[in-house]
Amino acid sequence: MLFERAWELQKNIWEERAEGRLREDTFLFMEHEPVITLGAGGAEGNILSRESPAGGGEIPLFRINRGGEVTFHGPGQLMMYAICDLKDRERDVHTHCRRLEEVFLRYLAGFDIAARRREGMPGLWVDEEKILSLGVGARRWVTIHGVAFNISTDLRFFEMIHPCGEVGAQVTTLEQLLGSPCHLDEVAESLRPIVADVFEQEISWSGEITCRFSSLARAKDESA
Repeated sequence: MLFERAWELQKNIWEERAEGRLREDTFLFMEHEPVITLGAGGAEGNILSRESPAGGGEIPLFRINRGGEVTFHGPGQLMMYAICDLKDRERDVHTHCRRLEEVFLRYLAGFDIAARRREGMPGLWVDEEKILSLGVGARRWVTIHGVAFNISTDLRFFEMIHPCGEVGAQVTTLEQLLGSPCHLDEVAESLRPIVADVFEQEISWSGEITCRFSSLARAKDESA
């Protein structure tokens, strides 16, 4: 999906959630055409080139309302956007971010891959190579944006930037770590129950790219 369409979809869902017209948290699983995004305070100096290493001209650039620095998104990378209302939780965006990371820590552990966090740096690393980027925004205690998980991404694209603002950062993919092909739809399917468990929510499947979740506590109250 083109990033512009995904961005509009996120904003529309965020507005519905923030205004109370949507009662469920929503997770979007997507794959984008090549694009570079910058966080609200990101430095354009971390973009070294916008000329595609795979041909096809200049890659689009968007500055968006998330935290973090510059990131590349493209084919072979699974985006998981989380539009979640934190008012019924601990009203803590940092805890929300740690939950997003925890989903992928558990997923990778299923392959005996020991991913880890770094103090003060969002995302996940395997040894010294980054596999998961994270950047979220929040207004009125409703979150937007989420994580980018490298599955079979062409790593040449990361040579165009200082990934997440880190000079010399190394990046890896799930396929490199496993040494075998991986498919985004299968990864997304495997992530669904992990997301439900980490976020302690019941899940209903709503289309090919959208997971809608309802709070377990709310579900229990309504059935009482």
